Amino acid sequence: MKTPILIGIWAALVLGAAKASAEQHSASPGEMVDRNLPETIACAQERGEALRQCSYRVKRDETGKTTVTVIFANGFGRGLIFENGQFVKASVTMSGVGTDTEWRLEDGKHMIEVDGQRYEVPDILIPRD
Repeated sequence: MKTPILIGIWAALVLGAAKASAEQHSASPGEMVDRNLPETIACAQERGEALRQCSYRVKRDETGKTTVTVIFANGFGRGLIFENGQFVKASVTMSGVGTDTEWRLEDGKHMIEVDGQRYEVPDILIPRD
């Protein structure tokens, strides 16, 4: 009696894992990745610190907003928010509220300073409407 129940649970788990794996695979960039995109972007977490390379991820929504989340070597991340190709603000963190900013587009990079942190975000990451 317990064997059919255990088999049913096992089958459900296997099918669920297979579905999750397939969804993750279909959401992966795979062949559609733009090979011109940088692997990292320049950043400095502390005021006066030399620029280093940070990992990042990009999220675009249907309203035209793009968020580039920059991840420093220590795991701290900050979202840089763009609308229609223009930097508008950064996420609130322990470093500040994200509105004390300076921004300019120079040599194909968004040069951004937020609460003393600096970022150089390649323009290729930010879509224009």
